[in-house]
Amino acid sequence: MLWLNVRFHSWFALTPKRLKPVDVIIVGNIRPTEGFSGLKNIHQRLFLVIIVLLIASIYVAVKYPIRLGLDIKGGMRVVLRAKTNDRSLKGKWIPEKLTMVADIMGRRVNALGVAEPVVYPKPPDQIVVELPGLTNKAEALDTIKSTAKLEFRYVPELDPNGEWSSRSPEEGKATGFEEIVGRDGKTIPAGEMEERVFSKDPILEGDQLLANSRAEADPQRGVVINFEFKDSAKNTFEDFTRSHTGKTLAIFLDKKLISAPVIQDVIPGKGIIEGKFSPEQAKQLAELLNAGALPVPLEIESNNSVEATLGKQAVQKTLVAGIVGLVVVLLFMLVWYRLPGAIADVSLILYALFTFALFKLIPVTLTVPGIAGFILSIGMAVDANILIFERMKEERKAGKSLRAAIETGFKRAFSAIFDSNVCTLITCVILYNFGTGQVRGFALTLALGVIVSLFTAVTASRTFLLLMANTKFGQNDDLYGLNLGFHPRLNVTKRMGFWFGISGLLIVPGMIFWAMGGIKQSIEFTGGTEISAQFVQKPTLESISNAMASMNHKEARVLIAESNRAFITTRQIPLEEQASVLKTISIKVGAFSQETNIDPKTNQPVVQDAVSVSSVSPAISKELTHNALLAVIYASLLIILYLAFRFSVPNLTEGLKFGTCAVAALLHDVAVVWGAFAIFGYFLNWQIDSLYVTAILTVIGFSVHDTIVIFDRIRENLHYKARGESFAEVTDRSIEQTFARSVNTTGTVVITLLALLLLGGPVIRLFVSALLIGVISGTYSSIFNASPLLVLWKRFGSDKSAAPVTATGSFPVRTPAPRSATPSVPRSTVQKVNTNTSTEDAESSTVGVRSKKRRRRM
Repeated sequence: MLWLNVRFHSWFALTPKRLKPVDVIIVGNIRPTEGFSGLKNIHQRLFLVIIVLLIASIYVAVKYPIRLGLDIKGGMRVVLRAKTNDRSLKGKWIPEKLTMVADIMGRRVNALGVAEPVVYPKPPDQIVVELPGLTNKAEALDTIKSTAKLEFRYVPELDPNGEWSSRSPEEGKATGFEEIVGRDGKTIPAGEMEERVFSKDPILEGDQLLANSRAEADPQRGVVINFEFKDSAKNTFEDFTRSHTGKTLAIFLDKKLISAPVIQDVIPGKGIIEGKFSPEQAKQLAELLNAGALPVPLEIESNNSVEATLGKQAVQKTLVAGIVGLVVVLLFMLVWYRLPGAIADVSLILYALFTFALFKLIPVTLTVPGIAGFILSIGMAVDANILIFERMKEERKAGKSLRAAIETGFKRAFSAIFDSNVCTLITCVILYNFGTGQVRGFALTLALGVIVSLFTAVTASRTFLLLMANTKFGQNDDLYGLNLGFHPRLNVTKRMGFWFGISGLLIVPGMIFWAMGGIKQSIEFTGGTEISAQFVQKPTLESISNAMASMNHKEARVLIAESNRAFITTRQIPLEEQASVLKTISIKVGAFSQETNIDPKTNQPVVQDAVSVSSVSPAISKELTHNALLAVIYASLLIILYLAFRFSVPNLTEGLKFGTCAVAALLHDVAVVWGAFAIFGYFLNWQIDSLYVTAILTVIGFSVHDTIVIFDRIRENLHYKARGESFAEVTDRSIEQTFARSVNTTGTVVITLLALLLLGGPVIRLFVSALLIGVISGTYSSIFNASPLLVLWKRFGSDKSAAPVTATGSFPVRTPAPRSATPSVPRSTVQKVNTNTSTEDAESSTVGVRSKKRRRRM
């Protein structure tokens, strides 16, 4: 055993602005085998876990490929035609069904929402599908053209010993109607059997399944697919299985038998499909079932490989802008928070690496805006670190030992971090369930980012800080920037009319310009015109874009395909202007190639330019917009209920006030961003597109963070409310205590956004502008709207005195603590410690908040 005399410097707060060192001698024993200066095993284990995750992430980042979007790498463009005369089509074909087919196709090729495909209808009977870089094009083509029509049928010929017979069975392939041996032993010809089976209505169909089918490995049956019927079909399925126990249920996919299990018991709406599937085939079938069955068969009309829609310069600009912004953020954290800032920088690097590895594993398709969003998420991930460090500084100034300040800072900041992140995850779950395509992709990647940032900030940063605090170097208070901070006297609630007036000035003009038609929708919402042109020589992306811009079509989207063909999608071009547009393109880009066709009227060859002009429908359907709006409403309601539960002191009604005011601030931010784009749309012709939708969702996801931090401090300060102190005064004190955190968090995000805005190029400019407006508005509404609204509600509500009470009566009235709302620590010079106590326990017993019983003995 090794005996050591260790001298520590501990700081005590004599006044809020004056600090004086006081020596504290701790005598104890430290076992060399403990390591990390006697640090508890839990921190050693967490450190090892972080190292293991780091190694695993590096391996994934190096080993696995990254999926790049259509704008960076290119991909495939497929045009599908609906077989509107097919006999399997239910009812008469109408153009409105084409939108439904496009929605199903979008879900099919984008099961998780992270593939970033482009799918849009092309009336009267075509669907255009653009898929980013694929490794297996044949599989993709099979997936998008498959009807995936699942049927559950009762075939009496299979009872009790009937069986299907196929002349050339293949592993994992469905068996067709080649022949069947019925229960009487006779072979029934395929044509006759098909007529018998499909002339009757099925028991149930795949469109009556819930979208939760999944492939799983079963030790006895191999790979199976679990399915569940919707409520309306559960009773039908249960009644059928009850009356047909011991008989065979035939399951068909696109009129091919894939499974014929024997019903052994009553099935209450759930079951499995087995059919000798490989894991890949089972997963693909589950995704097809979840996406839904197409109401009409499709055939592939054309299939072209296309180049990237953006040049390398656009990608490089985004990367450079992101790196510049992140470097500035890392430097700010280092300068402002010193040692904790350096640790936060390490945690942010870990966050970036962990998240990037997850993106590769899923995999997530990275587009240029996606890269910008990923960079922005790193800047936002610093939020929890700032909250923890600001709280830690307060605890240290209040007189706690360094180690106790770290522990208490993390503990007291955790409730705000937890609540804000849970609200974001609630938003993600709702968006993922209601949204499709890009909305689901946003929800998934945002949720991953929240979880990873929570781990790196709360676990990694805490572990590193505690390791450093047990070293001689880490015990120097100068390394923690204790004197760097600001708590201005804002008196927000005393001037709430002024702050509400500013919000009105920000929102009302935008609503006026919205009414005047200021919101301009892109072709993703409105549809437009598609020009397909074959050139003599291969055109460049820049030449076509410049030609379209010269005709005031800056929004034109260009794809360059193989065989010198280009696809140009732009806003609607009137019929009388189309010839002029084509002529300008041919002059500025190059001559169109010509092809010879036979005129059906004269039966003579006619030389024509290989150019076609057609209308295209919106890529973002009304159903998708409607579902996204519903998702925001439901997410807001759930946030209100969650915060009502978390802040339900003394009852749920009081908690509802907190939740409602938080959501009111959220809606304020959405209104500000919407109004800003109405003004910019009116004067600068800014258009809203799918990236704008993503920006709005990002604002919603992060808007409540600042609000919850302030509300959490209000809740805590109510426990230390001075006699006669009103709720408004407690609120003002809470805002002032969290002001530095709000400003610093917003500052890091704004730095990143400004770098992307100024250096990132035009591709992401509107996307970043919407985010910048929303982030600044979110900070303003949290400080100057949400809390004053809460005070106003309590003032004019039933609780006019705004005197906080506990569930048992009333909060204990205490003398308010220093600025940190933490009780002061009595000073001491020398404290002997039991030699069997570890260094950590010795320090915590020497410096900290003693119990009342212990104070009496002293």
